Amino acid sequence: MAKQVILAVAGAGKTYHICHEIQPDKRNLIVAFTHANIKNIQNELIKAYGKIPDLTRVMTFDTFVYHMLIRPYEAAIFDFFGEDYSYDETSITIKKPPEQRIKVDSHYVINKKYRKKDCIWHYMDEKKQYYCETLSELAMYIKQGRNSLVRTAAMRLNRFFDNVMIDEFQDFREYDYELIVKLSKYLTNIFLVGDYYQHSVSGQNNSGKPFKMGKTYICYDDFIEKLQGERFDVDETSLIYSRRCSEEICSFVRKKLGIRIYSAEVNSGAIIRPLDVKKIIDDKNIKKLVFDNSSKYSFNAINWSYSKGDTYESACVILNGSTEELMDDNFSSSKLKTVTLNKLYVALTRSKGDLYIITKKEFDVLKEIYMK
Repeated sequence: MAKQVILAVAGAGKTYHICHEIQPDKRNLIVAFTHANIKNIQNELIKAYGKIPDLTRVMTFDTFVYHMLIRPYEAAIFDFFGEDYSYDETSITIKKPPEQRIKVDSHYVINKKYRKKDCIWHYMDEKKQYYCETLSELAMYIKQGRNSLVRTAAMRLNRFFDNVMIDEFQDFREYDYELIVKLSKYLTNIFLVGDYYQHSVSGQNNSGKPFKMGKTYICYDDFIEKLQGERFDVDETSLIYSRRCSEEICSFVRKKLGIRIYSAEVNSGAIIRPLDVKKIIDDKNIKKLVFDNSSKYSFNAINWSYSKGDTYESACVILNGSTEELMDDNFSSSKLKTVTLNKLYVALTRSKGDLYIITKKEFDVLKEIYMK
C-alpha cells in the first residue's frame, strides 16, 4: 500500500508531475479542488497522451464525494436517518446551508430553518440538493455497526481504481481534509501533491485543520510531523525545483522568506528595483501584483492571493505596510503573519522573467493618479 504526500514549490509542476507520473494503462482517479485545476489537469493529460487515457477519470472533490461516497449509498443513508427513500434524482448545490443562529436587529436568535447533524436535512435542502459545504461531513457521519461509510466506500474505490491522486491538497480544510485522511487508511494507493506555503491564500477554505488550530497556524515542521503521524510517506525533494522562476528569484525567496525553493533554471530573470516607478506601472506588459483592492486601480493589476496558479512573462510586486522593509538587509519574515507571508510568497513566484519590486512608499507618491 502506498500513501505519499509530495510537497512542491511554486512553479515546480505539480499538475505536470501528476499527469506524467500516471500509468495510462492503470485505472487512475485524479481529484482536484477547483474547476480551474481540473481544466489544467485535462489539458496536461491531452498534451502527454493525445487524449485523456480511457481508464483515467478526473473530477472535482465535490463531484468525487457526491458520486463515489454519497450517491451509491443513498438508500442506506436515508435509512440511517430514519427517512423513507425513493430513487429520486438528487443533486448538489453551492448555496450555503442554514446557519444555527442568525442576526436580527442587534442580537442573534435561533434559526428556525437550521437542522441538527442527526437529521438528513442538515445536509440537504427541501429540493433534495446536498449542500457542497456539508458533503464530507455527511460522509463522515454515517456509521453502520462497526463499519463506517468511509471504509465501505474506500473498499469499493479499491475495486474500481488502482490509484487515487489529489492535486493542490493544501486547499482542503476541516471535514474535507479529515475525509481524505480517513480514506487514506483504506485506499490501496493514494498520492497527494501540494505546496504548504500556498495554504490560506485562496479566498475560501482558509481556516481550520490541518493548517490552523484555533488561532494558531501549524508550522511547516509540525505539519510534516502530523502527516507522518497519519502514516504518509512525505517527499520534500522531488518537486523542490521551480520550472517557472529563475535562480536569482528563488535565491531571493529563500533568503527573505526562509522557504526552500530552487530553480530548475529553465528561465532567466532578475530582481529589479526600478528607478522609474511610473514607467513600470504604465507598462501594460508587466503584471502588477498588489496586496488587495486591485480593482480600484486603472493599471494591469491583480491581488497577491488571486495570482495563485498564474504565470506571467514579467511581474511587479508592490509591497504593503507589513512587507515594506523586504529589501532591507535586516528584514525578517518571522515578523509577518502567516497569511501575509504565504501571499507574498505567491506574488514573488509568479514571474518566469524579471521581477520588479516597488515599495509602498514609492507607490503612494503616485497612487492617486491610478485610482479609478
